[in-house]
Amino acid sequence: MWVIEKIEISGGFLPGLTINVPRGLICIIGARGSGKSTLAEAVRFALCGISAVPKHCVDLVQANLAGGALVTVTALAEGSNRYTIKRGLKQTPVLVTADGRAINTVDVDRGTFLPLDAYSSSEIEEIADEVLGHKRRTLLDELRSDQMRTIHMSLGETTRELETNADRIRNAQRTIDDLTEQMEEMGDVRARLSALAPSEDESAGDFVNLSRQQQFNQREIAKLDSAERDLRTLAQTLEQLKREAQNVFTARLLEEQSANVDKLRKYDELLAALLTPIEKHIAAIQTKIREAQGTLAQARQGITEIHTSHTAELAKLTARNQAASEQARMRASLEQQVAKLESLERQRAELNNEMQALLEKRKSLKSDHILKRDQISTIRDEIASSLQHEAGERVRIRVMRNADHLEYQQMLVDGLKGARVRNQNEIIATLMQLRPEQLAQLIQSNDLASFDELTHFGSERSRKILDSFRETIDPLAMEVIAIEDRIGIELNVATSGRPHFKDASDLSRGQKCTALLPILLARRDNPLIIDQPEDNLDNHFIFETVVNAVQRLKKSRQMIFITHNANIPVLAEAELVLVLNSDGRVGTIEKCGSVDECREQIIDLLEGGREAFELRSKRYAGRSTSAG
Repeated sequence: MWVIEKIEISGGFLPGLTINVPRGLICIIGARGSGKSTLAEAVRFALCGISAVPKHCVDLVQANLAGGALVTVTALAEGSNRYTIKRGLKQTPVLVTADGRAINTVDVDRGTFLPLDAYSSSEIEEIADEVLGHKRRTLLDELRSDQMRTIHMSLGETTRELETNADRIRNAQRTIDDLTEQMEEMGDVRARLSALAPSEDESAGDFVNLSRQQQFNQREIAKLDSAERDLRTLAQTLEQLKREAQNVFTARLLEEQSANVDKLRKYDELLAALLTPIEKHIAAIQTKIREAQGTLAQARQGITEIHTSHTAELAKLTARNQAASEQARMRASLEQQVAKLESLERQRAELNNEMQALLEKRKSLKSDHILKRDQISTIRDEIASSLQHEAGERVRIRVMRNADHLEYQQMLVDGLKGARVRNQNEIIATLMQLRPEQLAQLIQSNDLASFDELTHFGSERSRKILDSFRETIDPLAMEVIAIEDRIGIELNVATSGRPHFKDASDLSRGQKCTALLPILLARRDNPLIIDQPEDNLDNHFIFETVVNAVQRLKKSRQMIFITHNANIPVLAEAELVLVLNSDGRVGTIEKCGSVDECREQIIDLLEGGREAFELRSKRYAGRSTSAG
């Protein structure tokens, strides 16, 4: 847990603004254009950077912090560590400790050092409206950010391995197809050779042996080339490993101002001491690699001499055969083709074996990939259950595993562009019933009969669709496409009797906020900024849900509300009310204090003025008397 202690702005629309911020509830009120949203977005900008500011507020921040304005936020983190962040437009943020020491090892813009929750009413609506997408998942994932980051890193490694595996499969398949095409072009050379009558004058045996040896010679040179490339790659990898080891083992664990500095210095020294033996081992391996490279050079020199001898002998036999009969020359040519065919067959067999090994490896990688995605879904289930407890019975939060097919759907849409078929929406809906790996297999095998049997598109349409997919979709990419979890956020809209839950995207504007606000208020304990949460909400809900939630949770988190509704600061008992005003050119603090101290401003700005406030009070009192 951490809290904002002080906000300062020099320059811009709110020049000279200084606020000492208490714990609990802080309400910012003022007329339209007085700078309330500017202040809220300035705090978000200072802590998280311009990329965290919503698009519709970027122009507001840039305009109102122009001219060298500087935003300074002082925060008290858990453990009584005090930090100050200073940031101006297009400037690198400065993070300093309480004693003025600059910290350069923290990326403030990542939003994890001093995490802030900030929402405008439009952002809340966007989360509610996004049935498919990442916004709702982010609400859950941020609550276990470290755990999620670890799994996502591991998932990223598996994804890269799958991509590498797919590249190798594609390359192997292309080579197999190329070899098959070469073999088909040669025809049945064995049959043609067998049909030739034998000749006593031809030296076919020696010629065939040498022709066959030429194929072996070419493969030997190719293997030498491959071995030399692999050794160069290994040497480069070791050099990279050496650099990474130097970075890791010379990393400093200690923070100079921390009470643990003496404890951690010992471990810094132990880590640094471990670097020397690691570098020695790497150097020893590098020496062996150079020796291996020398061995390969010797092998190349020796084998080149032998190959040259074979070439010379083959040239002699070729010259002799040229002087022989036409039949001998034909036999020699066919023998040479047979030798080449046998070489192609061996290469294809080796590649087929390699392909099988790659496919088996891919099965293992896909299983690991699915397991990690299941771990993410399980964590989201746990978070949703915890949030559900805090949000109350009116709101329901559900994790629907593997239900967000947005990316898969987009791949199908793109794949259909060249198919020239009608009713594409219906086609997409039917195809979405097939699992990605199932459809990928049909595309890979070009299985028209099975495709038509599963889709009932008809043979002609099925052929057009399948041909278009084979042209535009990579089956290896399709079979591992991300099918994300869908996060259901639903509101019970029944006023009585049996509950009736509707997804937030299907609710009215006011109901959307009704569904989201309890979750946003309860999800974690870092400071929360909400710009006009009462927009589109009725006062009954504000009192019943928002006010009660704020009263219950403000002891455990700091809340900054920009509001036009008197119920929030008054009934939720704000610890600080900040009243802003503006002359149209700059904004200023008109009043800053408790609810009682700002009573007149609250009545004037939020109740419509004292006359309207007193008139309502009289009417309510009159109706009460009449009813009595």
